Amino acid sequence: MSFIVRVYTPAYALEGRSESTNAFLGWLNNPNKRTLDLFEVQGLSLDPSATLASFSQPQVTVPKNRILAVDMVSTQAQSSVQLPPRAVLSVLYTERFVIQANMHVSGDMPISNVFNVVGGDFLAVSQAKLHPIIPTRKLPSDQAHVLVLSKLFVNFYHTRV
Repeated sequence: MSFIVRVYTPAYALEGRSESTNAFLGWLNNPNKRTLDLFEVQGLSLDPSATLASFSQPQVTVPKNRILAVDMVSTQAQSSVQLPPRAVLSVLYTERFVIQANMHVSGDMPISNVFNVVGGDFLAVSQAKLHPIIPTRKLPSDQAHVLVLSKLFVNFYHTRV
């Protein structure tokens, strides 16, 4: 399986083709897999004053502990992530972005339990909007239908009131 994703690290946005033989979110949450390979990559430095604004590479390897979020750009990528049916509009705060998105939970579980109940380091949200809170170069897109977030980069979150 191959599809287009945009990987956000604290300093870069990397758009490229990902190849995964398993469900993508399950693969990301596999502790035995420490990196994500991207192919046909277009990279963008998020710092507007960076000397190297953009670059292209045939292959880039990203350590998973540096991945802030993965925008599942293509419809194939989006369909590789299964989301529970109940969506709660929430706001998640990271060092670089405030992210407004639907967090998906099962049954009547409160949103405050999501990080305690959902296993792994990565969590999928939908209808995400990224709001930069530090100077950031113009993003290729500030919205994502399906965004996979690293729970390690989320400082705190709450429901949107």
